[in-house]
This record gives sequence, structure tokens and C-alpha cells, in this order.
Amino acid sequence: MSARVVEPPVVASVPAAPAEARLVVISAGHVPASSTARLAGLLGDAAQGALEASGRVVEVAHLELRRFAVDVTGALLGQEHTQALLDAVATVQRADAVVVVTPTINASFSGLLKSFLDVLPPDALRSVPTAIAATGGTQRHTLVLDQAVRPMLGYQRAIVLP
Repeated sequence: MSARVVEPPVVASVPAAPAEARLVVISAGHVPASSTARLAGLLGDAAQGALEASGRVVEVAHLELRRFAVDVTGALLGQEHTQALLDAVATVQRADAVVVVTPTINASFSGLLKSFLDVLPPDALRSVPTAIAATGGTQRHTLVLDQAVRPMLGYQRAIVLP
């Protein structure tokens, strides 16, 4: 019996299209051009660069929560969600990755950030890789990340990056 050699079929090599990633950068700073907003911009740029270096096409959305402060408060008080707030929530829900930056206020993270997280649907951040950062006046303010921000996002089932 002779062995028959079977050649594999010829398949044309088609380069895969780069995967698209949606990155959302959330800044909880209270004033325009705050150090929190600047840090959020820098971290967003770094994350975008890293994703693009891995071959991804990146769509970046920046959410400055101070622009939605009145809308967030109204939603918490039982009023209807404004279109601007609905758009912000939908942006977060579509995110493939999130960067959250908050100022340190009274040894914790911004109440504006907490209120926005309270407005999000329960599964909005489930399994979403999330980087966190905080601004503050001393090195002790870095504790706010592990003592307050990480547990809050963990409760929301985000994957908080080390």
C-alpha cells in the first residue's frame, strides 16, 4: 500500500482588520482646566497610544463630569434623565476600557464621581478593564485609590487594573 500525500488547501492570506476599541476617559474634576482634567487627558493619550501600538483602532470619548453635575443630581432626585446624561451613560456602557480620574476631596474621591456611578445601570462596568488615578495635595492622598475608588468600582464589577 502506498501512502497518499494530501496537500492542505491553499487559503489566501487576508490581513485581519484591526480590532476597534472604545476607550472612555472620565474626569471628575470640578473646575475647567483642573489638574484632574489634565491628568485624565494624559492617561487617556497613554492608553490610546498603547492600544494603537497593539494594532487596534481606538475611539476615545472624554467625559468631564462637571458638565453633567446638575443632570446627575436631578437623576438622583428622581427626575428624568436628560439627553446629555443618557448619552454619557450610553458612552460608558459601550466602553471596552475606562480611565477614571478623580480629585481627592476630604480624604475620599469626588462626590460627583460617586453620584455618576450611582446613576449608571448596575452592569454598566461589568468586566470592563478600568484604570484609576487621583490628584491630591500630598502622597497620602494616593490612599484614596485603594481605600475608596477601587472598592467602589469593584462593587460595580469593573476589572480595576493594578
